[in-house]
Amino acid sequence: MRYRFTSYHPAGDAEAAVTDGTRLGGLPHWLEEPQWPVDPYEDDLAPFMGQFRVPAADGDRMVYLFAIGFSGEHATVVQPGGQVTESFETRASATGPTELGQVHLLRVEEEIDFSHVEQNLEPVEDEDPDDREERLEEVLSERRKDAAGSIRMNQLGGPDVVPVWLQGDDLPGDGWQLVAQFDSYQLPFEVNFGDSGVGYLFLSPDHKTAEFFYQSC
Repeated sequence: MRYRFTSYHPAGDAEAAVTDGTRLGGLPHWLEEPQWPVDPYEDDLAPFMGQFRVPAADGDRMVYLFAIGFSGEHATVVQPGGQVTESFETRASATGPTELGQVHLLRVEEEIDFSHVEQNLEPVEDEDPDDREERLEEVLSERRKDAAGSIRMNQLGGPDVVPVWLQGDDLPGDGWQLVAQFDSYQLPFEVNFGDSGVGYLFLSPDHKTAEFFYQSC
């Protein structure tokens, strides 16, 4: 297991023009025919939030995330060969509204491998396994903090990357992979994740369905 703590950085025009992978803002880079979700409350295209490339043995997937107004709902699209969040219709529009005009790239600032942390844990004479596990959790808890002592919540997912839960474990199911998680206070645009919320984006084991939800205080 591991963490991949991430920050967001504005991309220059040239950089944004050639970026067809993971990013926030701009417009979607569709891998297949466009499937732009419709906001049912406005009967109009939902604002685009970002796209996330997920490497897979059977071919990379792109997960697209859209905001449904200020209802707190969100829609996801998976390409190629994937599905749209149940209950949302789509339109074959290549362009539409975006939450962020300037493309922002996600940069992994630190990657923490749990096994490496455990291997480097100094031994304590006559320590039982439970006490060692508790000490390991304390070390990992400290590693989750930033320089100011706040818990880091922004992550870019990947194999074996685990969420930092705001409330409690709410994994959608066995084998679901974390695609990304977002601290509402640090995103470069406004979102409705409830009260001081954190958003979580997951991809199903068969790489066909994505699910987004948030936890709040």
